[in-house]
Amino acid sequence: MSFRDYLIKNVMMSFFVSVACICVAMALIGSSYEPDASFGYEAFFSPVLFGAAASLPLLVKYSRRELSLKQAVIRNILHLVLLEVLILSLLFAADLIEDASMAISLGLSILVIDITVYLVLWINDTRTARAFNKALAELQRQQE
Repeated sequence: MSFRDYLIKNVMMSFFVSVACICVAMALIGSSYEPDASFGYEAFFSPVLFGAAASLPLLVKYSRRELSLKQAVIRNILHLVLLEVLILSLLFAADLIEDASMAISLGLSILVIDITVYLVLWINDTRTARAFNKALAELQRQQE
C-alpha cells in the first residue's frame, strides 16, 4: 500500500472515528469530574485537535510490505504507548488533568477509543476483502 493510500484509508478513517469517540469520552468524563462546567464554541475544536494528534502515532504502523504477526503486534503496542504518552502529555501540558484518578480515567478512555478505532478499521478491511474475494470468485467463474 502506498503511503498516500495509507494516509487516506487508515489515518483519515482513524481521525473521524477518534473524533466521534473523543466527543463521547469528553461528555462522560466531563460530566463525572466537572458536571457544572460550561464551555464556549472553542470547545468544539478540542475533539478535532486531539483526533489529529491521535492520528499521528498511526504512522508507526505504516509499511510498504506485509508485516509478520510479531512485527504487527510490536507496532500495535508501540502505537498504543505513543498514543497514551502523546495524548496524556498534551492534556497534562494544557493543565486539564487535575488528579491521578482523572489521568487513569483518561488513559482508559484512550485505550477504549484506540480499540474502537482498530475494530472499525478491521471491520472496514474485512468488508473490503470480502468484496474483492467475491469479485475474484465471480471473475474466475466467468473464465471457466
